[in-house]
Amino acid sequence: MSMPCTGVCQGWIKHATLINNCYPTSSEETRPKSSELSYLLFYAKSKPAKLTKCGVYLEKRVITDVRKRRKQDTEISLQIIKSLLEECKKDLNLFSKNVVKIIASSLSTNDIDLVARAASVFIVFCADNDGSTIGVDTEFTTDYESLVKKFANYASYKCGVDQSLERRYRSIGLYVLQGIVTSNALHATDAIIQLQYIVPAILQNLTDDLETLQKIDSEPVGEKYSMSQSRRFSVNNTIISIEDNTHLAYDCLKQLFIVSNTDSDLQYCLKPVFKFLEDNDIWWPNSFAISLTLVILSSIQRQYRYILVSEIIRRLDSLSDISSLSKKITYIEMLISILTSDLTIIGLSVLEVLDCLLSHLLTSLKSGDINFEQISINFNSKGSNIMTEKTQDLETMIVQRLITCIGGLATHIYYAKQISDIVEHIVKHLNLQADPEIKQDNNGSLITEGIPINILRKTLLRCLSIVIQTNKKAEKKSSEISICKVPVEIFHDTIGLCMDEDLDVRIMYAQILSTFLDNVDSSKESKETDLVQITYFNQPAIHFLNSLHLSLYQYALLENSKPADNVALLCILHSLLLRFRVDQIIRGIPVVFKLQSEAKDEKLNNFSRQRALVSVITLYFYNIAQVLCIPELQQYVEMIQKERIEKYQWSTYINAIPSENNLDNVDLSASFDDDDKNNQTLQPVNIWLDRQTIVSMLCKNKEILNFDDTKIEEKLMAEWKPEEGFNEVKNEARRIRSSRIFEADKLKLVVTHPKPTMMNLENSSDDLPHKVKTENFKETLAVQLMNDSSEHETSVASDRESGYMVPIGNSKKNKRKNKPKNEASAFLSTIDPKAASTTSLVNPPYRQS
Repeated sequence: MSMPCTGVCQGWIKHATLINNCYPTSSEETRPKSSELSYLLFYAKSKPAKLTKCGVYLEKRVITDVRKRRKQDTEISLQIIKSLLEECKKDLNLFSKNVVKIIASSLSTNDIDLVARAASVFIVFCADNDGSTIGVDTEFTTDYESLVKKFANYASYKCGVDQSLERRYRSIGLYVLQGIVTSNALHATDAIIQLQYIVPAILQNLTDDLETLQKIDSEPVGEKYSMSQSRRFSVNNTIISIEDNTHLAYDCLKQLFIVSNTDSDLQYCLKPVFKFLEDNDIWWPNSFAISLTLVILSSIQRQYRYILVSEIIRRLDSLSDISSLSKKITYIEMLISILTSDLTIIGLSVLEVLDCLLSHLLTSLKSGDINFEQISINFNSKGSNIMTEKTQDLETMIVQRLITCIGGLATHIYYAKQISDIVEHIVKHLNLQADPEIKQDNNGSLITEGIPINILRKTLLRCLSIVIQTNKKAEKKSSEISICKVPVEIFHDTIGLCMDEDLDVRIMYAQILSTFLDNVDSSKESKETDLVQITYFNQPAIHFLNSLHLSLYQYALLENSKPADNVALLCILHSLLLRFRVDQIIRGIPVVFKLQSEAKDEKLNNFSRQRALVSVITLYFYNIAQVLCIPELQQYVEMIQKERIEKYQWSTYINAIPSENNLDNVDLSASFDDDDKNNQTLQPVNIWLDRQTIVSMLCKNKEILNFDDTKIEEKLMAEWKPEEGFNEVKNEARRIRSSRIFEADKLKLVVTHPKPTMMNLENSSDDLPHKVKTENFKETLAVQLMNDSSEHETSVASDRESGYMVPIGNSKKNKRKNKPKNEASAFLSTIDPKAASTTSLVNPPYRQS
């Protein structure tokens, strides 16, 4: 209610009168008088200099009313100051110090209604405060940060007796914090002090209702936006639910990171987040940190998301050996959630992250306390599967989640050779070359860097497997432009793993190689190319294919082989067929028939291995008939297969249906000795595939003829010898190392000689070519570009990554003429530096008429 101007307002007669007139005379009225308030606002807006005096008077009056417990007058004063804030936004700094003192005085009453009214005033104040006085005016800065701390305490208020009061206090505090984080004042100066109050209060409300947080984060974006728009602060809202506060805290957190648009701002925001996790010990198996990471990631602007990854990596690297394993698992899970999310991370250093993860992986393997059988390469497996506190299980889980995290690096493609770089970096750690530092333990197992080499290879192969699987899934979802093609030669150094002493390593490698090679939709490829196979093939890929054929020959004849190895051999051959099609047939059939002759000559140590190998060869030709659509070949193979089965010459370890032979459910414990002991009726093989019959069928195939119609039968009937194959591989490797640029592919200048005419016949000479001028260079470049363009249009090579291609098929159509090596010297001798020219840089030839 209004009161006469006595001691309090003697120095401010005019301003006090205008302000006092706004107070209602009746105790039942809860709002200022509208007409008097309008006049006060007009007066303050027309004379901004008077705002300071108005602020000082209102401050003194509120202090007096609070002391005398005049609740109604305090509420009216808060509404007046709110109206002044809304009307005089431009001149806020003239009375900002008084505003924060008025709000602080109102909060000291601990009256929930006055707290709500003061909160509404502070929200309006934050919306228009530019922060220019924070850090400059010490008194104002202290008062402002004190208010931030006060409202943050309200946001995390606890009252065990009255839950409704607790929820209302938290709601008021969260609404104010939302106003603070969206204010320009937050990042106008050093925000560390404010954030150390704001962030824990927000996170406290999210940890109390984790289920709602996960539900909110999975909601569609449009639904989230509509819900946030409907949540407006009201001083009269007294019914608050826990879900309401969780939604409000979620909005606060997202707004905090949305407005953080610099590196330093994000660092300031992330530091209290990790401190909150540390102080409250919220680590695995609690999934709050993972949900929190996804919320933060979706809020950060795209170009700054890499900072979150860098911060987690930094904290992971800083963990000591005695640190909690649960903390380490949590950091790894946070990285997995980021790398496997649908959100891209611009600026992510893929290889640096990979190197860090591999370093931690090797460190975990050195502990030797790993249960390798529990490690799964299932990309969707969750880390919470192992709910135990045993050190061995936690160490095993760390290894498993690190493998999954490495696979996550292939989820999004950020540059052309990303997958190739990842694969190459992992392959370098496989210790495939002879290393003098490799030692043997007491059991004879090889040890490198304190890790058994078989354990090291199996772990890294699982990393490779999940990278290939993830890239394959990403290719199906991505457009043709964004697909990251991986050249086959990237696996060249790993071919020797086919002959590894450990069966698990051999089978895992075969599975990875099969998955990688089977990265082409053969039916789609055939339709797009109209059954015309590749006409150009890069030299490193040829070297890879020949090397692999040689290794597969040795693999098939491995003395300590198991039945699972034959299944692996069949899978690799099938994948090679899908990848290279006709080229695999031309280069592979001589090798396959060489293996049949080895089995026929009883070069294998028992008949069980003989049956398995020839069964694999039979199914391989069945696959050829299926891929190239050759019905007569399929009928012939089925006839041979049926006859062998009837005469007990088919291996019990190879399924007669080709598609049923896969490495996912192969029995690694099976042995060829068991076959001979348990199946007395099985007989040695004496029914063989006739090479001439099969070759004659293949030579009628349109795709093979289109690929290479020159001496195709001779190539398919050629006798393959291991020693010749070995020498060929060595020579190819030497040629690739010496030069990857072939003479026929080098850019050449072609000097064109115009036909002589009657006008220039006298000046022409048969002995000397014409002088080279600018026109020759221009014409040469144009011709070269046209040739390059036509080559790329006609080539459908699956390995386009290499820029140096050599023809392997259609030799009549695509044969290139090699020119003498001294062509450059001959060309340079024709250049006359003194030759006159009508063109120059100022007058180029294309400007001449």
